[in-house]
Amino acid sequence: MCLLVTQNQNSPALSDDRLADFYSYNSDGVGVMYSEKGMLVIEKALPKNADEFISFYRSHIQGKDCAYHLRMRTHGEIDLGNCHPYEVLNRSEHGLNVWMMHNGILSTGNAKDPKKSDTWHYIVDFLRPMLKDNPAFLFHPSFAEIVSKHIGNGNKFALMDDSGKTVTINKSEGVYWAGLWLSNEYAWSVSDTVSNAFIDDPELAAAQALEKPVLRPLKPVNNYWADGYYSDYGKSYYQGSIKTADTDYLVEAYLDDFLDMGYRDAGNISLHSVDGFAKIYGIGSFLDIADLLAHHNIPESDFVKAVEDPETATKYFPFLEIESEYERF
Repeated sequence: MCLLVTQNQNSPALSDDRLADFYSYNSDGVGVMYSEKGMLVIEKALPKNADEFISFYRSHIQGKDCAYHLRMRTHGEIDLGNCHPYEVLNRSEHGLNVWMMHNGILSTGNAKDPKKSDTWHYIVDFLRPMLKDNPAFLFHPSFAEIVSKHIGNGNKFALMDDSGKTVTINKSEGVYWAGLWLSNEYAWSVSDTVSNAFIDDPELAAAQALEKPVLRPLKPVNNYWADGYYSDYGKSYYQGSIKTADTDYLVEAYLDDFLDMGYRDAGNISLHSVDGFAKIYGIGSFLDIADLLAHHNIPESDFVKAVEDPETATKYFPFLEIESEYERF
């Protein structure tokens, strides 16, 4: 799922507790991009624990005008190459460096090379061909409009050039908190003080940055979903398919939302079908494609066919991968 954040040099430093919370949801790599002396600087790491991420943040993120990204793997391997940001253009070929970070799940997938992420494929197949002969188009309003329509509002991109100028696609779909823009409310223990618009109040931002993360209260666990789970500060683990009462809440919330949105077939999918799908691909993959449907990025019929007949699901969603022992959610 991942978390994409942009900040300026005056954004207050986050507490260790908040950084540990970010890491607990997104522990598959971190990257940052910023401008220094007219050149784009890229730093990436694969922290083994929260302390290593906190150290990376203090050294490479805190106090900088930058964008940073914490990865929760959905497509591609866990390695530095699949950590964000990704190169879109480079100075030797195109006259300037442009790199990009992404939060979301792209319906275009990664079927050509499953070792690479959906983001990498999207850059190669769409963004680089669009910009390589006219890099200045990146900053034309039409660029953001075209890309937004193509990827759907469930996806967010941040692109930065050598000067540090940043274009954020679907910025209105994110939230503001502690002087930051954050791409979503699900990949961290979201604060009650988030807002949909930037608030220019340094004292408020400083206070927010020191807030203690508070996890969402879990619904009571019913018998169908209950066996074999435990939680640990923002993570849930399960040796099997369906993992927590929190996951139960998300599944049911999506199904209810689909009915409200007029997706009757999707909203009436049984929990038994969801469990059957999750046993093959993991509950995280179900939530991924549910999010695509919620943002109108895929046909309802493809979603229903994939969940109710998971053996054929990769026909509709080539990026799906069979789970091994367990999945972290």
